[in-house]
Amino acid sequence: MSEKLAAAHALTLPLVSDPAHTAIDAFGVYDAENEVAWPAVYLVARDGTIAWRFLGDTYKVRPTIAELLRALDGG
Repeated sequence: MSEKLAAAHALTLPLVSDPAHTAIDAFGVYDAENEVAWPAVYLVARDGTIAWRFLGDTYKVRPTIAELLRALDGG
C-alpha cells in the first residue's frame, strides 16, 4: 500500500505503516474507540526530544506552514 501511494504521488521520502500501533501508542494519539490515530504533527529536535507538537480534533485542521516555521524558529 505505501509503495503504491509513494509511486502514485512521486514521493521520494519513505512511508511507513504502523499496524501494531507501536508509534501511535508511544505518542499517545490512538483513539481506540474509533480505531484511528488522532491527527498530530511533531517537530523532533536533533537530540530526539519533542520540540513542538500539534494535536488536532479532526484531520481537516492542520498547522499552517507559518505556524511550523515559527515553531522551528523557537517561537
